[in-house]
Amino acid sequence: MSARPHGGGFVVGLLIGAAIGAAAAMLLADEETRDAVIGRAREASNQAVDATGDLRDRVGEATAAWQSNAADLYERGRTILEQARSAGNNHPEGGQSEQRTDGA
Repeated sequence: MSARPHGGGFVVGLLIGAAIGAAAAMLLADEETRDAVIGRAREASNQAVDATGDLRDRVGEATAAWQSNAADLYERGRTILEQARSAGNNHPEGGQSEQRTDGA
């Protein structure tokens, strides 16, 4: 019984065969068909480039918004911490607050 570690050989062969078949079809096709296929390939390429640019813009906008929100949260946290420290320094017992009896 032979164990096959990976079944990728068939897929690779299929892809190579498809590429060779497509190249042979293009060589044997008439000029009008070749031009049509090339034109559609260029259109698809342009659409892919446009979609990639749009996606890059959207990701950039989302990243900028996230960074802005993170910076705002950091500043708010820093302000609260500074206020807590200054309130602790103004406490008559040197920053030790009284224990609450209400369970909070």
